[in-house]
Amino acid sequence: MVRDREIVGIYLDESRIDVSCIKKHLGKWSCVELPYKFDDSGRFLVEQVKGLLQAIRPSRRRRICLAISRKNLFLRELSFPQLEPEEAVSAVHMGTGLHIHLKPDEIYHDQWAFRRGGETVVLLAYIPRSFLDPILRVVRETGHGKSLGPISPATLGLDILLRSSAEASLPCVSLGRQGEGWIASLHGIYGWEGSHPVSISGEEDVSTGLQRLAQNLPSPFSSIAMSPVYAVGGLDMTIPDPSSKDPCDNLKDLADICGQEGRVTWGLCAASLGLSSYPLISFQEGVRRKPFRLRIKPYQFVAGGAVAAMILATGIQGLRCQKRAYSVDKIEQEVEELQESLSPMLDIQKQLEQIDNRLKDLRDFRSEKPSELKVLKAIAELTPPQTWIKNFNIKNGKLKISAEGGSAVETMGKWRQSPFFSEVKLISPVTKDRQGRERFTVEMKLISGTREKISGN
Repeated sequence: MVRDREIVGIYLDESRIDVSCIKKHLGKWSCVELPYKFDDSGRFLVEQVKGLLQAIRPSRRRRICLAISRKNLFLRELSFPQLEPEEAVSAVHMGTGLHIHLKPDEIYHDQWAFRRGGETVVLLAYIPRSFLDPILRVVRETGHGKSLGPISPATLGLDILLRSSAEASLPCVSLGRQGEGWIASLHGIYGWEGSHPVSISGEEDVSTGLQRLAQNLPSPFSSIAMSPVYAVGGLDMTIPDPSSKDPCDNLKDLADICGQEGRVTWGLCAASLGLSSYPLISFQEGVRRKPFRLRIKPYQFVAGGAVAAMILATGIQGLRCQKRAYSVDKIEQEVEELQESLSPMLDIQKQLEQIDNRLKDLRDFRSEKPSELKVLKAIAELTPPQTWIKNFNIKNGKLKISAEGGSAVETMGKWRQSPFFSEVKLISPVTKDRQGRERFTVEMKLISGTREKISGN
């Protein structure tokens, strides 16, 4: 695999682009002067992108990242207090049409889930295809299709840049100017938590807009929004808090990547998207797949390390055995003779073990198989009155239910309260009929030993 040696970030504003280029040298990324000459005067946004890409020779060692301004995308924050993050992501993905104001086939979308105050929150981002498709077509036509990297919000690139510094103060709020408006970006402890336009009317200043915005932000951002830590994009003296500074001024370990200008621009934020192997949000067709190393669970890393250690130890022991092989030939012959004499006994022992295992399986099966009537009773007692069961099926230790009526999330939360079920999850999109009733299908696993628990109930 050829690793990236150059990242070109293209920030797509309302009517212009901002471009930045960073290169890797001796394992460090640094901002360099753009080596490509192009003229963007008097052109539309798509023509500006085309002019830039025509001036660049395609290369497999380059990644091209596109950063979207806040005005050109939509963000929704959805709360799922009773779901785990992975379940909440699946629920939003299958029911995207319930949470957007456009048709699903008219947008590119992505989402990510995180925990805030003990509750699961999903950040859903989407962008009209009518805005992005002409840009993607230009990328392919100019021969850079295989170099295209993430297509994400520009403020997410800023978040990635801040997290690349060991000196960054998190959680925090940053403030930047995009076009004619101001944007406040929320940087949580564990990840980016979205961005918000700062509404300013009449002769109000930015501090007034921030104060109004802070009243609607979740904790801890509601208390720190009035004093943004970082300022982005060549901000002027209208910043409400003089302590707000460009990250290049505050974070010394960003000196290389800040370049000669010594400030963070939206073009640099676009290039910073390429510093992450898997940005939290990226717009593309189809399902995004995480890199292999991110799909591996921590326990799998531990297991792999243990196996590697065992292989290494076995290899060293093997070398020692080879060195002593000349002195054990006679012992090996005696062992072979003993094995031949013990072979019939070992076969009998193996048969006895197989019979014992079969008996154990039969006993486990008889003790764990639940009573269908008892399971049905438990479901009937837990299901909210406004929800009714349409289909009920038990097979292979799993229960599949199709229901209609009240909230799918509330109903699943009730079922999770039972000690008899585990892994309660949606296996179909949540839809609504004209009366607003939700239809959904849920699958859950019957917990081992359910017979005893239900019988004692």
